[in-house]
This record gives sequence, structure tokens and C-alpha cells, in this order.
Amino acid sequence: MEGIALATEFIGSVAYLGGVALLAFVASGVLFGYMAEEEKKGNRLFWAEWPLPEEGETAAEEEEFRMAA
Repeated sequence: MEGIALATEFIGSVAYLGGVALLAFVASGVLFGYMAEEEKKGNRLFWAEWPLPEEGETAAEEEEFRMAA
């Protein structure tokens, strides 16, 4: 068991995955910080809203179903 845990391939893969996770964490922190600053200024971030606004957004009207004769 000790041989598996101390193998260079195992340590290298853990370091690689840790680096990728750290990079993702930092990138998301920068993105969320940017979003917070823009919202504090009063700007709306349309690309971050949910549900996404669409071009031809209209009120959906329900059609009445007619009974068959």
C-alpha cells in the first residue's frame, strides 16, 4: 500500500488535479467579484440573469379548447 501512495504517478496526478481545482476556484472568485462590483454600481448583467431574456418575449395567452361535436 505504501508503494502505491508514494509512487510518482500518484503524487503527480494529485498535484495536477489540485492545480486544476485551484485554478477553477480562483477564476470563479474573479468572475463573482466582477459581478458584485458591477451590480454595486447599478449595472444590470443581462447574461447572468435567469431565465434568460429572449428577443420576442410576449405574454403567453392560453387558447380555449373547443369540445368536439
